[in-house]
Amino acid sequence: MKRLLLASIVAFSAADSRDVLAAPLEIAPLIRTTTVDFEREVAPFLRDNCFSCHCKTTTKGGLNMETPELILKGGDTGPSLKPGKGAESLLLQAAAHQDDDLKMPPRDNKAKAKNLTPQQLALLRLWIDQGAKASPKSERVLAWQPLPEGANAIFSVAITPDAQFAACSRANRISIYHVPSARLVANEAAHRDQVNALAFSPDGTLLASGGYREVKLWRRASAEGKPVPQPPAAAAVAGKIARGDGQRSVVIEGSVAKLSGADGKVIAELRGNRYARESADERDRALQVQTGSVAFRKAAVATAEKALQAAQDRAKKSADAVAPKQVELTAKEKALADAKAAKPALDKVLADAEGERKKADEKLQAAAVKAAQLSTAATDALKGAAAVDANKLVADVSAALQEAAKARTEREQMEAKRKQAADKIEPLAKQITAAEGALKLAATAKDVAETEVRLAKAEQEKSAAGIAEAKAAVATAEAARKKAEDAAKAARDAATAAEQPIRAAAFSADGAMVATAGDDNLIHTWSAETGAAFDVLKGHKAPVTALVFSTAQSAPGAPGGELISTAGDGLSLSWNLSPAWKPERTIGSDGPGSPFADRVNALAFSPDGRFLAIGGGEPSRGGEIKIWDIQSGRFAREFPNTHSDTVLALEFSADGRFLASGAADKIARVTDLSSGKVVKSFEGHTHHILGVAWSLDGRTLATAGADSVVKVWDFTTGDRKKNIEGYDKEVTSVHFVGAGEQVLTSSGDNKVRLVGLDGKEARVFPDVADFMQSAAVSADGKTVLAGGQDGVLRVWN
Repeated sequence: MKRLLLASIVAFSAADSRDVLAAPLEIAPLIRTTTVDFEREVAPFLRDNCFSCHCKTTTKGGLNMETPELILKGGDTGPSLKPGKGAESLLLQAAAHQDDDLKMPPRDNKAKAKNLTPQQLALLRLWIDQGAKASPKSERVLAWQPLPEGANAIFSVAITPDAQFAACSRANRISIYHVPSARLVANEAAHRDQVNALAFSPDGTLLASGGYREVKLWRRASAEGKPVPQPPAAAAVAGKIARGDGQRSVVIEGSVAKLSGADGKVIAELRGNRYARESADERDRALQVQTGSVAFRKAAVATAEKALQAAQDRAKKSADAVAPKQVELTAKEKALADAKAAKPALDKVLADAEGERKKADEKLQAAAVKAAQLSTAATDALKGAAAVDANKLVADVSAALQEAAKARTEREQMEAKRKQAADKIEPLAKQITAAEGALKLAATAKDVAETEVRLAKAEQEKSAAGIAEAKAAVATAEAARKKAEDAAKAARDAATAAEQPIRAAAFSADGAMVATAGDDNLIHTWSAETGAAFDVLKGHKAPVTALVFSTAQSAPGAPGGELISTAGDGLSLSWNLSPAWKPERTIGSDGPGSPFADRVNALAFSPDGRFLAIGGGEPSRGGEIKIWDIQSGRFAREFPNTHSDTVLALEFSADGRFLASGAADKIARVTDLSSGKVVKSFEGHTHHILGVAWSLDGRTLATAGADSVVKVWDFTTGDRKKNIEGYDKEVTSVHFVGAGEQVLTSSGDNKVRLVGLDGKEARVFPDVADFMQSAAVSADGKTVLAGGQDGVLRVWN
């Protein structure tokens, strides 16, 4: 009895415990007259326990709870709120576990969200009772803190296409260097927050920097000559001009100025116009691209011709297969027709046999009845029940039995005859069934053969059209190559023609620079150490006959002395050889009202320099890609919903038609700028995409990932061509080098590499930091720079 009572108590306690667990959550009493502020009071606990599953990027049940408007809109089950009626609102019922079918958050959820407290439930109910109103619009005011000591890692680097200037970011500062002279020309506190992105314009005169919710543009002032009323006398050019320390000298020989060391060995020949040479190099790269395009198009013709031959072979093979299939079909049709024609005769024979057997059955039955009647009469007679003629009865019975035996024999004969007829018709029926099946198969085979012929002919027509299209593309590519060839030749001729007689030369006061000038009306500046070309100064309209450096410094950090030039027309000009980089415009703000939701992580100028693409977005909430018109400084357009997470990399294709983007959503996408539509999506990375790069011909895209892989994609087909592996940590940047098939990469495994698209390592640049954050390469592929965790900007040739 005790055991039974104890069991009952235990069962009751368990049931009672379940009831307690299933009971609604407590809602604390709350009395207040002030308005509940959604953003300040309600959103924080919803963010902690609800937003992980009900936000812009993860809308379980179709519900986004980030704003009152979205909560009211509801999800798959309808509106979540009834403003003014908290107790009737599905949101409160689910949060308070008042609905057995809908309790939020679910138990053992992956987000580790917790049930709302009684006080939070009370606040939620009061907010709904008060009308579920949104908070007044207000911008979050940031409380900026001083940058920590030692925060000097380089997170972004950039280089001008002509390799004259390089920039890097350290914390919130931007450092700009003149690469050929290795001089620091600017060091600015650009933003209040960390600088995450840098980009130079194609002409190298504008630098964009990206920080928290803002972009700044920095313009390099052009070097301008100011008239000088009474220039100092310039030393006459007479053979050799020596530097003050005697370690360098220049000898002018016609259109060449030979820079030599103290031992008299020529270090460099100073000749021609740097811009003309760079233009020729650019045209040569364009010619290389067009030559590659011709080869690509010719390969496409060969592929199309091969496809056409295959289609023709297939069409012939398919056509050849139709005739035998038709012969087979005709034979099957005849076999079925013959079988069906033979069946009526056999059917008649069987019917006749069955009729005769039926008559024999009737005759046998009649004989059996008669024999039975006589047998009964005989039996009665034997019992003395009737007086009969015994002999006659015996004779009649004997006759009846004989007649019955005869009828049985005849019936057996008829049954044999019927069976013989049935045995003949059964195989014929099977033959007909088999013939029908064979005919169906033959008809199907013929249809398949004819379909194959149609498909092969369609493929043949498509291949023929493809050949025509491919040949037209070859013709277009050939014309483009010819045009590029002519342009390259003209540029090379112009570069040669720019080598005009030199009339004057001079060393700067500090000996770091040498200037030359002459019949081209221009002034050329060079490194006095290496002979590397610096700048070309335009201002004179007559041959320059004299150059002299003053001893006064033109600007802090500039080469010692101001340059003064005199031309044959008597005009003398004074030149500031270190024009400053100055802020020109700020887009956005690190305070209220910025068009950017969060940090700017990526910047890219269009090839013509007219537009600046700006990438960013709020992490895990959505990506931003916005385009600014540089000339007007106005917003041009944006591409919303391209990425579901913050954008980390951007690059325009060389022809300016497409914009490639990579983001924390692990996807790279290409947007057609004319339509604004995404035309290609490249998926395969398992972590953030940190870099994107176009080949110069626009046919290949490379992406760098935090998954320690560089992926190479065929943009035309959208297929992955190659995985470049061998990295131990994140690949932080990727850039194509010149017009070739190599990419420059930086990575967290303290390596800056030059890698072929086949994955083979061509070069590892030495002496780098333990974690390299960014790299860049000049347009000609001859100058590489990279920065990393130790804050040192490294430059290689």
